[in-house]
Parts: sequence; structure tokens; C-alpha cells
Amino acid sequence: MARYFLEVSYDGSSFGGFQIQANQQTIQGEIEKALETIFRAPLALSGASRTDAGVHGLQNFFHFDTDLAIEAKHIYNMNALLPKTIVVKNIYSVPDEAHARFDAIKRAYIYKIHTQKNPFLEGRSWYYPFPVNMELMQTAAQSLLTYTHFETFSKKNTQVNTFECHITKAFWEMTEDGYTFHIESNRFLRGMIRGLVGTLLQVGRGQISLEKWHEIVLSNNEQLADFSTPAHGLYLSLIEYPSFLKKIV
Repeated sequence: MARYFLEVSYDGSSFGGFQIQANQQTIQGEIEKALETIFRAPLALSGASRTDAGVHGLQNFFHFDTDLAIEAKHIYNMNALLPKTIVVKNIYSVPDEAHARFDAIKRAYIYKIHTQKNPFLEGRSWYYPFPVNMELMQTAAQSLLTYTHFETFSKKNTQVNTFECHITKAFWEMTEDGYTFHIESNRFLRGMIRGLVGTLLQVGRGQISLEKWHEIVLSNNEQLADFSTPAHGLYLSLIEYPSFLKKIV
């Protein structure tokens, strides 16, 4: 069998998450249905990054194996069947051992915040009208590059073998509508970005000091982090692989 990667993008607002779940409409479920309709046989997908319900994906990947002939026209066919909020962007031929999740070498997320009420941003950015000290938030964000253990920012009941993450970028960017948090790492933990954003905003509002921020990071106690930030401001923006992707054209 040959192995392929699917590159997808989606608005997660109406979905119960990325990974297939019983009694939930999911990104994986919709794409598997479209593939089965086209090829008249089930094709099981394995995802790269499992975004939660309501989280958006500017770029995410699946891999699947098949003996069927895969052509560029199948991108059009899949998109004709998929909901308007999901798009298949590319299909790649990859080595048989390539894995969408385990071969990713970098992942990036952004979290969008707008400070003035705007109906056109509803569901795609978090309305947060409170004043913040951006300099303090930037300092706290930059400090993340000096840490590698992030148990504090991992939700409970997470089945992982390690809480180690190697963050290579973490910063706030001012935008026309407010500000956006950017973060890149080799991997992330469940709930990690939303926990970081919520706790960084506490720094920005003066609810915790920079000294307390560092104590929280080192505490390994998820009860000290603020996970209350809503899903709809969060976007998986990038997944990077070694140079084995070969686009089907």
C-alpha cells in the first residue's frame, strides 16, 4: 500500500473536535465520509494534531494508506462533498513509514483577541475589552523559551509520557483589532495554549506579578493556571515536517 498525507483547513466552530468521536460531528468524521463516497471503500485517517471542539485549523494533516490510485482531481471531489467549513488543500505522496503525528518537527498556534465589540469577529476571535500591560505580557511570554517542563499548563487526565516541550517562539503581536499570541514548539500538551493565554492575561491585568508567573510555571500544579479562555480564539496555524512531502499534481 502507498501512504498519503492530506493537508486540511477548517473552521472548528460547529465541530466536536478534530478526531472522530461517537455521536459528534468531527473534522475526521466528515473527511472519512467524503473519502468513502469517492472511493466506495472506507479509508481510515490518522491525524497530526487533535484540536479540541471549537478550535480552528489553518493547517492540519492526516495520513492514510491505500492501493487505490490517488490523483489531484480527488481534491476537487472531496471539497465538493465536504461542508463549507472544511477544505482539503493538498494531497502528498510520502514514504510508507511517514507518520502525520510523530514525524512533525514543529507546530505553531495563534490565539486572537479583539478589544472592541465586532460581530464580524464573533466565533473567530475572543472579545476581551479589559486593559492590559502588553510589556509585562511580552516579558512573561518570552520567558517561556527558558522552560521545558509544562505540567502546570496540561489539563488533568492527559495520557502523555512526558510534559517536556521545547518552545522556540512565544510573543504577542499588536493587530488592528487587538492582539494575537504566537507560539511555536516541537509539541504541545492538552489545553496548553489556552492555559498559557489565560495566565498571561492575568499578568497583563496585574492580577499576578512576574515573580508569581514564574512560580506558577514551576509549580507543576494545573489548578494555578487559567484555562478559561474560550476555544474560538485558538488556531492551529502550522505543522512542519522534514522534506519528504511530494505534492500530487
